[in-house]
Amino acid sequence: MDAEHSPQTSPSPDPVPAQERRDTRSSDRGRLTVAAVLGVPLGGFLFLTWFWISLSLLSAGLGSLLAAGAGLLLLIPWVLLMRGAIALEQRRAVSVHRMPVITPRRRRSTREGFTGWLHGLWLDVTSGAFWRGVLHHHLAMVVAGIFSLLALALLTTAWMAVDIAVRYGPLEISGVELSRLALVVVAVLIAVLAIGVLILGALADRGLARGLISGSEDELREQVTEMSLRRQGAVDAAAQERLRIERDLHDGVQPRLVALAMTLGRAKQAIPTDPQRATALVDHAHSEAKAVVTDLRQLARGIHPAVLTDRGLDAALSALAARSPVPVRMQVRMTGPVDREQEAVAYFVVAEALTNVAKHAAATTAEVTVLREGPEGELRVRVADDGRGGAAIRRDGVSTGLAGLADRVRATGGRLEVSAAAPGTERPGTVLTALIPRSTAPAAPTGRPLPQEATR
Repeated sequence: MDAEHSPQTSPSPDPVPAQERRDTRSSDRGRLTVAAVLGVPLGGFLFLTWFWISLSLLSAGLGSLLAAGAGLLLLIPWVLLMRGAIALEQRRAVSVHRMPVITPRRRRSTREGFTGWLHGLWLDVTSGAFWRGVLHHHLAMVVAGIFSLLALALLTTAWMAVDIAVRYGPLEISGVELSRLALVVVAVLIAVLAIGVLILGALADRGLARGLISGSEDELREQVTEMSLRRQGAVDAAAQERLRIERDLHDGVQPRLVALAMTLGRAKQAIPTDPQRATALVDHAHSEAKAVVTDLRQLARGIHPAVLTDRGLDAALSALAARSPVPVRMQVRMTGPVDREQEAVAYFVVAEALTNVAKHAAATTAEVTVLREGPEGELRVRVADDGRGGAAIRRDGVSTGLAGLADRVRATGGRLEVSAAAPGTERPGTVLTALIPRSTAPAAPTGRPLPQEATR
């Protein structure tokens, strides 16, 4: 929440000294390092070997693409190799050139299986960031190759000068006689020039990295836009949650508490004149109080269930499936730790989806799949049913359950997609898919063991 400051409030002192800020800005621009200079010969070696292999794979794949799609057998490995090469180039820019790298967020496929994997490759190929990374990777090899070959030619010349001085003594060139010492001095100067060429190659490589992969103003704008959308999603989700709690209190708990107070009032009035009726009213009030406690417990579970904190996502989803009036087949497979934000969002996605299935879908079965795989730790939640279909994200003020879920997922940087058949079609049903990324903040330890793969 933004704090409000009065005009009389004096600005707080800058906690970062000016010199430190200047040093930070200087380091953000990148600096020349020994590793960057040594990387030029390595890039030259890649230019003589991998550069031509990569171009051959690309040209052969494109050339044979029309031959019954045979080119895909070459293009798919090439795309995978380029993805790895782009990641290595970004890491090299950070570790060698000491410059920040803005990595645009990869688009993720919502499909599953082999088709989802192919669709993910297609999303990479159709992105500008991928081709900009490919261009940088090959241009870096070309630049390194040029400067490496030039430095190699200079070092060869220096070696020849030293060899002539040692073997044959003075050398006469165009009537000018060069002594052995002069030849050695010339060799040293040429070697220094070769080192300078390598330094120029490192500077050129750093310039390419800064221009092509370090990030641009457009990417910064995209990052700001994404953060604004996530913030708006968090605000909308909080507003939806507040309205839900207010509605549950106003329509559920509050009337029952008013009725409980009225029952106790009648019992109090009946004690002097009709003790038996007063006892019956107190018994009724006692039963009503227990029912109100149950309602409050359900309301608290809707805010954040205790089982989610105590036993984790698997147990919480099992409890949801057990309470569902529609039979639910559940599969939970998590190969790594899941942070609290992912757990909470996944739980509420499944809870709201199963509630909609029970109330509106007229389904006979439902299937819940929760997968957490890959190094990035993205959580995929899929809820499918065989109901009448027709579900959609609406913001008309009447049916806002899925809209609230979409806002909650968007606040984490993920996305929610609903695929529903039109009512009356031959194969109705609804598939709700949520992709929940891992929080960038360090997750607090839960004290629970790592969840294991479970299928029910």
